[in-house]
Amino acid sequence: MSEGNAVERITRLEEKHAHLERIVADLNEVILDQHKRIERLESLLTRADQRIEQLHAALDQPRSAEEERPPHY
Repeated sequence: MSEGNAVERITRLEEKHAHLERIVADLNEVILDQHKRIERLESLLTRADQRIEQLHAALDQPRSAEEERPPHY
């Protein structure tokens, strides 16, 4: 292998390496953004579940006679 070919090959490998480093950095940013979105969605889901449980509990509680409407309403 001649010295010119070796230098050319090393240059191509360095270019590929730099390109792959950029791709890894871009993918890392995507993963971090998705992680933040997942955490936010999990938080919203937890709050929605809690609210549903509160509504179920409120529906299960008996009403007083004053709160009940007569059947003709």
